[in-house]
Amino acid sequence: MASTKAVAGTLVRRLRRWGTASVVAGGALALLPRTRAFGVQTAMWGAVDLALAMAAVRRGAAPKRRALRRLLLINTALDVGYVAAGAHLAVRRPTFGGRLSAADARGHGVAVVIQGAALFLLDLTAARRLRR
Repeated sequence: MASTKAVAGTLVRRLRRWGTASVVAGGALALLPRTRAFGVQTAMWGAVDLALAMAAVRRGAAPKRRALRRLLLINTALDVGYVAAGAHLAVRRPTFGGRLSAADARGHGVAVVIQGAALFLLDLTAARRLRR
């Protein structure tokens, strides 16, 4: 059984890597008109992931095992919601009264699905490592 500190450390490192990759890839894709919406959404999620990882590093001490596992399980449920919301955007392509093109809605939606799925894997993997 892995220690709470080891699991938390691995999670933070993986979140930092994913966030960095998302910011870099999203920033590059945001420069191209065809992938702008996907890129912007990806870069924004990456920035949030990096901020969360840095906050965890600053906090220093790992939370208690039970509290961390509970938080991760709650996050996995939220991640499923992100995937569902992204799928809705990608498939239904709402334009929000003309403020968003159908193509942009699809780009944003696909990016949210990918981000939600990646976070689901990170959170669930860490939660499983904290099982009794």
